[in-house]
Amino acid sequence: MPSKRLLTPALATIFLVSGQVAMADPFRPGIKDQIDLGKRAAAQVRKEEKVLPDSDPRVKELRRIGNKLVALIPAAERKEKPFEYTFDVVENKEVNAFALPGGPIFFNTGILEQLKTEDALAGILAHEITHIRNQHWASAYADNTKRQLGITVILMLLNAGSTAFDIASVSDALLFSLPYSRKHESESDSVGYDMMVKAGYNPAGMADMFRMLIKVGGSRKNEEFMSTHPDSANRLKAVEARIAKESRVFPKQRPRITRAVAMEWNNGWPTLK
Repeated sequence: MPSKRLLTPALATIFLVSGQVAMADPFRPGIKDQIDLGKRAAAQVRKEEKVLPDSDPRVKELRRIGNKLVALIPAAERKEKPFEYTFDVVENKEVNAFALPGGPIFFNTGILEQLKTEDALAGILAHEITHIRNQHWASAYADNTKRQLGITVILMLLNAGSTAFDIASVSDALLFSLPYSRKHESESDSVGYDMMVKAGYNPAGMADMFRMLIKVGGSRKNEEFMSTHPDSANRLKAVEARIAKESRVFPKQRPRITRAVAMEWNNGWPTLK
């Protein structure tokens, strides 16, 4: 996955000369644009994939935990960034979960089958919510655009007073597969850790989630998820190190579902008591 590149001295000079330093990045989608793009992408997912109905227990579970985490976002932040968080499940065996700009979050049934505790599920949810909260897709889009345009074109656009970002020009490929930087992933892990702990979950669930990703990472059917969630081994070490420094005692991890529901899903989890 390409890492986020910092502005070169020449490009930094361009923003100084053009008077853009005190302004928002003109190549970065705004809050409303992110919300609109997320709705567009979510509609495409619902059109092209089998999205489970609201009555499905997996959907109810995902929304219950997701909404519990979202409720922890400060009111001032929600007012400034009124993202519309939604949680849905796609019938797909691939181990994948993804956040779209502006609020929509989707989990494949394949990844739910790998998560045996609410704490592990909360870890991934908190991570994906943080991508949205901190506008990581918008930052990645702006960085990608500037890399492709080059300094000369950027200077021309800025001198012409162009806002640079055009919502109609955003391709579906960029909406669904624009990779996050290691900095973004680390930030989502750290903030997500804080969110799940504040919500009453055991951060060991996040460590278990990374162990699962490492275990399934070698499968070709999981390449898409691993391409946007790289370096799981080092991220696991970071979470384990943080847990080791904690002085507090965390609650015991909670099994996600009952055996009866697991058997109804036909994938059974015999380790659940």
